[in-house]
Amino acid sequence: MKKINVLVWFSILLLLIPAIPAQAAVKKTAVGVSSAFVESTGLVNLTVFISSNEKIAGGSLDILYNSDQVRINANDVKTTDTLSPYLSSGGSDAAGKISLAFAKSSGSTIDGTVMEVKAVVLTPGSGKVNELKLENVELYTEQGKKITAQLIDGQIKPFTGKEQTHADSVANDKSWVVTLSTPYNSATLNAQVVSVKRGSIVVPVEVEVVNDTKFRVKPIGTYPRGTYTMDITDQLRSANGEKLSQPVRFTFKVN
Repeated sequence: MKKINVLVWFSILLLLIPAIPAQAAVKKTAVGVSSAFVESTGLVNLTVFISSNEKIAGGSLDILYNSDQVRINANDVKTTDTLSPYLSSGGSDAAGKISLAFAKSSGSTIDGTVMEVKAVVLTPGSGKVNELKLENVELYTEQGKKITAQLIDGQIKPFTGKEQTHADSVANDKSWVVTLSTPYNSATLNAQVVSVKRGSIVVPVEVEVVNDTKFRVKPIGTYPRGTYTMDITDQLRSANGEKLSQPVRFTFKVN
């Protein structure tokens, strides 16, 4: 799979490859498990998301992980309100597999987090890349037609991407625009792929499509005074399935 590079410029994030003409973005169904950056051992929060404009009547999936490196107990896995219209079940067997199944009689669009997971990185996994691999993913319409989805596997790993800092303080309602070199799959754009933190606290932001090569990240409300980091993981995909060559961490300060 080809990869796309990224360069951070203060108020704009630009990919190194020159932009090419493109048609309007078409939302393609995506199923993913978030990545998390952790330097050693400890608790991390993961999410499972489905993003589609198809009407989904049901589905199922498994996530495989190394139970020698990561511990996930049954009570550490919760389905979210996104699946409240569905009859659903999910959990972890604590032996290396998380499962989710859901169904209802009629189809509805799903665009958001469907499962939240608390995971503990154990000593054997310290400093290593712990894979979170999607398996047996099936989505279908109320007519029983299978929906093709792009699968976005996750990782728990130390941050080894590109880091840059904005030199000057910014206003507390500052928004940032990301410009890509090629059209992206808007189904892979969400608050898990692009997140903002103040220290270890996740700050609510809105990630919105501008057009087929740009998106905007802005706070919900305003940022309190402090220093923030915006992470863009390599789970963002182009319309053709290309990925960022490395994650990006962008630090900025609010007056």
